[in-house]
Amino acid sequence: MTLSQSLFCFLCVPTLLWSETSGFSTLYTEFKKGNYSLVSKQSLQYLNGREPEKDPRIFFLYVSTEENWSQLKSKVGKEVSPNFRSTPHYWNAIYLFMERALVFGESDILVEWGKEFQKSGKQSPKYNDALLLYGFGLMDLKNDSEAKKIFSEIESNSPSKHIVSQLEELKSVGK
Repeated sequence: MTLSQSLFCFLCVPTLLWSETSGFSTLYTEFKKGNYSLVSKQSLQYLNGREPEKDPRIFFLYVSTEENWSQLKSKVGKEVSPNFRSTPHYWNAIYLFMERALVFGESDILVEWGKEFQKSGKQSPKYNDALLLYGFGLMDLKNDSEAKKIFSEIESNSPSKHIVSQLEELKSVGK
């Protein structure tokens, strides 16, 4: 890339990405192309901006693309835009974050966000899935009695066949 091309990208691309009409759609297009590093960088820039009301879909893209686990933990813990918690995009992002916590073996984070999901994320289509992760975290922390309560709640919520299958597998392993 030439110097003039680099300068153009540095000066113009952020402006194009954050025009009010195309911010999310531009990032989403880049996401679909697999340009995750760009999406992560630009979505973080947006989330760190001064706008009081932010687009929760961009938060979802950030959580989906950020590779640095420490940075992701920090940002998720701080991101409290007032309109986020009422949207499925926010809760889908939190679910993805919980999946990563499971993969990295951070059961304490799983439990922390599982409690939050249980308290405030009931409207999310991922509610039972998130509770299942919460229960896994509790089991990993040797809190089986609380995990059983969570699993009972899942059963009372008309879970999907997939969730029922996972609960049955857990019960057979626990015997």
